Amino acid sequence: MRLHDLCVTTLCIFGLAGCGDTSASRTQAVLDNYATNLFSAYSDSVTDAQALQTSVEAFLGAPTEASLADARTAWVASRAHYMLVEGARFYDGPIDRHPPDHEAALNSWPLDEAYVDYTTMGTTIDDTQGIINNPSALATITAAGLDALNAQGGDHNISDGYHAVEFLLWGQALVAVGPGTRPATDYAPGGPRPNVDRRAAYLRAAVSGIIAHLEAVRDGWAPGATYRLSFTSGGKASLGLVLTGLGKMSKGELAGQRIDAPYQSKSRRDQHDCFSSQTLVDYTRDAQGLLDLYHGRYGDNTTGPGIDTLVAAADPGADSKLASQMRSSVMLMQAIPAPFEASIVGVDNGVGRTSIKSVVTSLRAQGDEIASAASKLGLSIVVPAEN
Repeated sequence: MRLHDLCVTTLCIFGLAGCGDTSASRTQAVLDNYATNLFSAYSDSVTDAQALQTSVEAFLGAPTEASLADARTAWVASRAHYMLVEGARFYDGPIDRHPPDHEAALNSWPLDEAYVDYTTMGTTIDDTQGIINNPSALATITAAGLDALNAQGGDHNISDGYHAVEFLLWGQALVAVGPGTRPATDYAPGGPRPNVDRRAAYLRAAVSGIIAHLEAVRDGWAPGATYRLSFTSGGKASLGLVLTGLGKMSKGELAGQRIDAPYQSKSRRDQHDCFSSQTLVDYTRDAQGLLDLYHGRYGDNTTGPGIDTLVAAADPGADSKLASQMRSSVMLMQAIPAPFEASIVGVDNGVGRTSIKSVVTSLRAQGDEIASAASKLGLSIVVPAEN
């Protein structure tokens, strides 16, 4: 998410009154399952990032177009489990507690390419730009050093995380549709670009940083961890946190910042994965993850219990309506023609923009239904006004 938007999509919890028919034991089971699922998801995310690291090392050891393609495939795969639990945010939990704000170091975007490496304008390549080409900015490139430079001097000055690695693997997207085409020779000794060693060190450090931040978030949800114990013993207040994350991610972050912002601007730079052209993969994972978090599902755990069981006990109609809305959001997301940057342009009644607008409408309605479901549990969460 954009660093300056951390507080834009505000969603507050008020008056944690009784939860109607919800029993303490059922609430406890839901919270325990939620925490277990998040620990599993972040554990899987660490494993995914380690697989990316292996592919990156293979590429740097023998930088060819084939090994670069393998590293790119590993990058897409490395986000598979992380994106499924982005709805577990926006309530000062392990992922976005500040400091250290692991989410900002993992998934901030959009990224100013010139802050990291050379850029191309027309036929002119500027090899003087970025941390890579300026040792005075960071003499020895380390994960900690990249963390320290993240968002310094501007919220587009993203130095680390998934999208920095994405840029280092794909390079600028210089065409209207499709991914960047950074050549493997950018990492080959004797290649056309200078500072090959620093570019390789940067890529290694950025991937190492992703692993370190994911490990820290995973450990926050580990059995016996301080935060997990506090969360699972929080009763109704913790249910409010779960619904807060779902509501903010649905209406504010996913509908607003990630989808409606590029829909309004028609700029591919505003989309999530502008270098790799894999935006719709991310967005579909997000939508599916919200549905699964509501039902308490993750991986082999297909039966929950999720917060849906509590809502259904209080008001079956409210649960049915919200679950239906969430399924609709997933299907509408899957219906957007790929790639996303091609669908955001053109006329408003075209297939691409019509399908994107439908998703935005559905996700905003979903946020409102989450607030309504919360009220059935005696909770009151305020979803932000539409932008």
